[in-house]
Amino acid sequence: MTLIEINDKTKREINNCYILGRLADDSDPNIIPPLGQDRRSVTKSHRNDCIIVFYLQAVSDEPKILNSLGKEPKECYVSFDDRNSRYLQSIKYYEQPDKVQFLREHLSGKLILFKPKLSNRNDNTGHRYHYNFEIVLVSDDKVDANDYITIPQVKKGVPAVRFEKACMENTPIQLVDYPNHMEIPEFILCDGFLYFIPEQDILQSSAQNMTTYYATKPELIKKLPLSEFTEFWDEIKCAYRELGFISAKFAGKLRDHFNTHGSSIGQQETTRKEEKDRKKSYSIEENTTLSEVDFIERLKGLALEEGLIYQEEEALINFHTALKTGNMAVLGGMSGTGKTQLALLYAKALGLKKDENLLIVPISPSYTEPTDILGYLNHQLGIFMESETGLVSFLERANEEKTELFMVLFDEMNLGQVEHYFSPFVSLLELPQEQRKLQIFSQDAVCYNRKLKGGIPINNNILFVGTANFDETTKDFSNRMLDRMNVIFLEKLTFGEAYVAKEKDNNEYDRETTVNRNIYRNDWMNKEEHLEENEISLLDSLHDLIREYDSQIGVSFRTAKGIGKYLSNIPCDYDGNPLVTRQTAFDYQIKQRILTKIRGHREQMQELVGTFELESNRYQQGLIARLLMEERTDEAEFKTSLNFLFQKAKELTRNGYVL
Repeated sequence: MTLIEINDKTKREINNCYILGRLADDSDPNIIPPLGQDRRSVTKSHRNDCIIVFYLQAVSDEPKILNSLGKEPKECYVSFDDRNSRYLQSIKYYEQPDKVQFLREHLSGKLILFKPKLSNRNDNTGHRYHYNFEIVLVSDDKVDANDYITIPQVKKGVPAVRFEKACMENTPIQLVDYPNHMEIPEFILCDGFLYFIPEQDILQSSAQNMTTYYATKPELIKKLPLSEFTEFWDEIKCAYRELGFISAKFAGKLRDHFNTHGSSIGQQETTRKEEKDRKKSYSIEENTTLSEVDFIERLKGLALEEGLIYQEEEALINFHTALKTGNMAVLGGMSGTGKTQLALLYAKALGLKKDENLLIVPISPSYTEPTDILGYLNHQLGIFMESETGLVSFLERANEEKTELFMVLFDEMNLGQVEHYFSPFVSLLELPQEQRKLQIFSQDAVCYNRKLKGGIPINNNILFVGTANFDETTKDFSNRMLDRMNVIFLEKLTFGEAYVAKEKDNNEYDRETTVNRNIYRNDWMNKEEHLEENEISLLDSLHDLIREYDSQIGVSFRTAKGIGKYLSNIPCDYDGNPLVTRQTAFDYQIKQRILTKIRGHREQMQELVGTFELESNRYQQGLIARLLMEERTDEAEFKTSLNFLFQKAKELTRNGYVL
């Protein structure tokens, strides 16, 4: 066999693959390379007694290219303790007197998820590479089979109908944790359904994006609801992010069941031609408006063109839905996640222009009262002295042009005390439309600007957006503020995800059709607010639980109403299918409307949030996490909220308080 050589880019891509393994078999020493003092799965290095070398064998599929590099299926992956220090520290490895024995006992008989790491080999064996590894996690699941099948999941939040449409229309499918260096998956999870790919050529991987796939024979893909497999979640091993593993034996049972009962997704999907026909119906000649799904495509297209990388569901669609259904949304997160850029991108997608119908107000730490952003009345001159922000003039212009959209962006909103300088707006934004009037000075005061004397109506053509960092330099949002808005935390993608080339849809998005107040507030809005029984029950349980620990917080009627409005207005595609599953949207709302209020010292919040044991790197769930776990019907539910609680537990343990 002619062995190939790979470039650094391919090496990095292989490093993003996940393999399930086990400790090498000591009963077959011939497969263990002679790098240690003896040929055992864990031993001391023959070069240095202080370094421990250990070996793993794969029990799931490996990247296809490794075969071309000359790697045999039984050939071991090798690593040293100093190259897995992060994981080993979490299990107190370095405190052990007998490290070899400790590592053998810790890894023996367990399933180990790892990433392969290729390094150049400089010996006379004829092999080009060492097959090293990095441990991701060691599962409590015992090794009970010799072969396991990887089951990737479509990225969180994507409804089954969207996945099936993408298959039928040969548009991109994202398997975020399953790079195309692996074999085409035989099973795929999405939104409570399991999909069966009986042949390798049914899916085709992308040449540009290593986690993107296309269906070339979608009519051969079969689906079944997970409810038909009562033992499915019990059979899933070593679940991590959007991946899980099942034994080859259980995979055989699944194949048999699909062959007997599975139905083709082609029986339930419309064709691409029908969708194109529907798109044509939104023509300028007929004087129709921009559809909401076309606006989402415009937002995604603009982000790609400007080189901005955001999660589609949790950032773009979530932010749009929160702002559309609420009077204000705040983008939070660590510095550099693109909070301000997303707000400006959204304004651009709406067709707003700076200093015309987009106002950017940079907040100063010196802002302590409303006059700092509005201005004040000079009683001696009878003249209103407007603040340098220009906010009053902007609001006047918005009132004069009620049919057009306007946006105010409060950048770095919590550098000042929001509750103080923003106080006139807090209650106003909750009032009925006809009662929203901003009074900037007393009606009895003498002022020559008569237009301002009666106040400025705040109409629903104004969008209020804020950006916020949460660190020692900023102020906390009050519960009163948090009760009235969504706080959306933008997460930094991995550098691997960010630097992978993003594919553009073949369809050109609508760049010209303008979005006015009527489109935004009427055409894209469902006026009914609906919460399902299980959602109401969970909100009641959360309220009762939180109130036991802090009587000043909980789930108010205002919050519940806002959540219902959000869930009733998830954007849909041309067939009326939601772009984000309702369960995922409910998860976002619990995090953004309820968990943001969980703040305080360890003594007050530890039972609610849980604890994080720094030495063992283990999270002990608190009461809220346990409640959410009890409500779950599959592994993906409330994933965002549970991760948020995990981070809060870390913060509580390290700092003694949580923000």
